[in-house]
Amino acid sequence: MEEINTKRYIIEFGAWTGITLVSFAIMLFFLEAHYENSTSTQIINALIQFSGITIACLAFKKANLNKISWGETRKIGTGISLIIAIISIFYTLILTNFIEPDYMNKVLELSYYDTMEQYPEALANMDLNQYIEASMPWTKLTYPFILFFSVLFGFVYSVILGLFIKSKNAS
Repeated sequence: MEEINTKRYIIEFGAWTGITLVSFAIMLFFLEAHYENSTSTQIINALIQFSGITIACLAFKKANLNKISWGETRKIGTGISLIIAIISIFYTLILTNFIEPDYMNKVLELSYYDTMEQYPEALANMDLNQYIEASMPWTKLTYPFILFFSVLFGFVYSVILGLFIKSKNAS
């Protein structure tokens, strides 16, 4: 009997989950809701990622004669999250460089007004242009943050998932 390879499941389900997440982001873009950083949007993104990981692990388990180890679950979940992060970074690069080049300026402008409303003392008498100028270098951290947090959340979720779906006789 041939060994079932986790790599196939990581690539296939990672690509499909990443495409689903980008489709959701494109839908938000067309609805002009891509600037809103609402809790519901974050929950939907997390549910899509967690669903992709869960479905991939269960598909692997089914194909592997109902056997999956905790390590295989972690590997699949973290690998899928890495692929999701790479796809998300490419989408963000395309969005911020081609589709809407002034995206970061608009995000910072919204952030300025939100901060002004909630914590005016935090701005230390900065006007909008000063705020954008001071904040713009920090926007480059968007890409490493996407990578880090996507992989971290995928790893943590797959560790928890592995506790529930691992086979009793798998290592």
